[in-house]
Amino acid sequence: MKVALLILLSDEERQTLTSWSRGRCTPARLVLRAKIILAAAAGVLNKDIAEEAETILEKVRRARATLDKTHSV
Repeated sequence: MKVALLILLSDEERQTLTSWSRGRCTPARLVLRAKIILAAAAGVLNKDIAEEAETILEKVRRARATLDKTHSV
């Protein structure tokens, strides 16, 4: 079984993502991506993130793959 890498976020990044995930004027695409990244950084499994965010697993995988290149351990 393939295991996703642990994602590390700085306090500033976490604060920005939290703000985006709660923004009423933030584009929906950005809100979803922020929620995915925050959950991934908290160690939540991709399938659980997809279920919670009410999206498809492939979107979660793509968001993580983009972030894994710069923020993984």
